[in-house]
Amino acid sequence: MANERTGVRRRSVLAGAAAGAAAAFAGRRAGAADEIVVGATVPITGILASSGLQYYDALQLAVADINAAGGINGKTFRIAFEDTGASTSVAVNAFIKLAEQLAPPFIFLSSYTVQNLAVEPQVARAAIPTVYAGGAIAIAARHDPWMFRIRPQDTLAGEAIGAFTAKRLGLTDIGIIHVLDDYGTATAKSTEAALIKAGAKVVATAGYNARDSDYAPQLLSLKNAGAKALIAFSYIRDGALVLRQRNTLGLTMPFIGNTSFVVPSLLDLVGPDDLKDVWVELDAMLGDTIGPQSVSYMQRFQQKFGMGADPFGSCFYDAAMILADALRKVGPDRVAIRDYFAHVTDYPGVTRRFTTDALGNMAHSVVMAAFVPGGKTFKLIETHQQGAT
Repeated sequence: MANERTGVRRRSVLAGAAAGAAAAFAGRRAGAADEIVVGATVPITGILASSGLQYYDALQLAVADINAAGGINGKTFRIAFEDTGASTSVAVNAFIKLAEQLAPPFIFLSSYTVQNLAVEPQVARAAIPTVYAGGAIAIAARHDPWMFRIRPQDTLAGEAIGAFTAKRLGLTDIGIIHVLDDYGTATAKSTEAALIKAGAKVVATAGYNARDSDYAPQLLSLKNAGAKALIAFSYIRDGALVLRQRNTLGLTMPFIGNTSFVVPSLLDLVGPDDLKDVWVELDAMLGDTIGPQSVSYMQRFQQKFGMGADPFGSCFYDAAMILADALRKVGPDRVAIRDYFAHVTDYPGVTRRFTTDALGNMAHSVVMAAFVPGGKTFKLIETHQQGAT
């Protein structure tokens, strides 16, 4: 029944997104002067949709808030959405469609590294400012001046998890399980380096395909290698299965996961018992630790969508609000918007404060949290700033 409800929601969202894109294209052909339309490529269907829909919802709330505040200097703000699915080629085609048919002043990119790496050459060719959330250092290393990362890069997650596991928890003999793609492989390597630097030892690593359903072989191989703690880098569906199968196999060693493990759509797929002795790295702690604007955002998100907000998807709300400020101050000029994003300094968002560095990175800290025993809530343990020792 849960899968059926998710499927209905995806079809409904996709239909709405398609209608919005069509309306935006029609508005441009008609020469509408009373609105400003930007683009967004979002994983709405497929195995990446669980977190993609949070990104979609965050942008929908941003649109409503921007227009409730008077829009962009009196003009209606609108986002035209294109579905990327779980395919890099579909993500590329989605971007090209928006760039060529809509010619927008700005495009929100996918929330996944592999799709953003594939789209980057098209971004450079189109010369359209974009925001993305994929964490791989390889994206920023391309030095594309049109791309800005709205969440922390994955090497920072690796630093935080490595230091936390070895120093705060005092664990050694670590096993790492990760999805086999650019994100999972690179982050596992950076985490292994951080663990070794902190005095821990990685006894084994095990990769898997996100489309698989049985991760017992990988989990048991890590146990048999002598792992006394597990670190995981997963997405939504696979992350939930890893947690559940860890519990089923009776693997009681501590478990440290990436930010996917606090996304509500993953938590809906696991029980409290699956979260025993689980710590997580996440982009930020929404709520009081950020400020009243974050508390208000969480309440409105819950009221509008009937689910909790997560930092991974919510960073796109912040990106939209920064974009709205840019549009009000410099207008829908691509170069001016790019320069505005390049010089963002200490912007107070609902997920954090943002400052853009020379590589287009706008977020420079992550937090470590622990699940409260017997439930699905988690509490802040510590904040890790970029460059901290």
